[in-house]
Amino acid sequence: MVGDFAPHAMLAQVEKIFGAWAPGAVEEAPNPALPDIHGRGVYLVHLPGAVQTQVVVGNRAITRHHPDWLRLTLANSIYGGAFNSRLVMNIREQKGYSYSPRSGAHPLRQHGYFSIGAAVRNDVVAATLTEIFYEMDRMRSTPVGEDELADALNYLTGVFSLGLATQDGLAGQLAAATLERLPEDYLETYRERVLKLTAADVLEAARKYFDLANAQIVIVGDRARIEGQAAMSGRPEVYDAQGNRI
Repeated sequence: MVGDFAPHAMLAQVEKIFGAWAPGAVEEAPNPALPDIHGRGVYLVHLPGAVQTQVVVGNRAITRHHPDWLRLTLANSIYGGAFNSRLVMNIREQKGYSYSPRSGAHPLRQHGYFSIGAAVRNDVVAATLTEIFYEMDRMRSTPVGEDELADALNYLTGVFSLGLATQDGLAGQLAAATLERLPEDYLETYRERVLKLTAADVLEAARKYFDLANAQIVIVGDRARIEGQAAMSGRPEVYDAQGNRI
């Protein structure tokens, strides 16, 4: 059982209704090799007159099929994926740079990526990036404490249960598991597997997938007000809002 619903019972109903539909031939999507990325990249998108700046930092990560997926999910929750995360406490609560900074681990079909985003005042772009990388480095260097780990585990399992509390939520989870070709017991064993994770798992995931050295930084705002700050993270490539190099 997951929540108040049995996934296999719902699947049986779906198969009863749609089981007679014959599948068509579907070719596998192409999976070209990704380009090599070595070193940090900085990209500034000039938006004249912008009263604030959008900062996005990202690097390649993994999909749900990777053995480290739940480790990365937990590390992300502690870093910036939850409202009481380190990133939120730092640049929202303590510094007041942004209303809602967040990070996320994004599993696509063939590849995945990790990202951090925040809309900030024009005068604190460089300071925000400093804190983003500071918190990433802290996650990579020091194990999380017992209380912080317990809070994150409770958050992940609680959010998961709430997501299955309605028929719509359960159907969405089943659809995702089917489309992503996950194991049949993925939903039923999710909470149990999450609760087995340790501080060592978090540290390992952060060291692997919070890739400071090869992070790509996109900054969208008024060039005149932010270019000098962007340059503190590396020489920026500058584009207009239509993607043309300027």
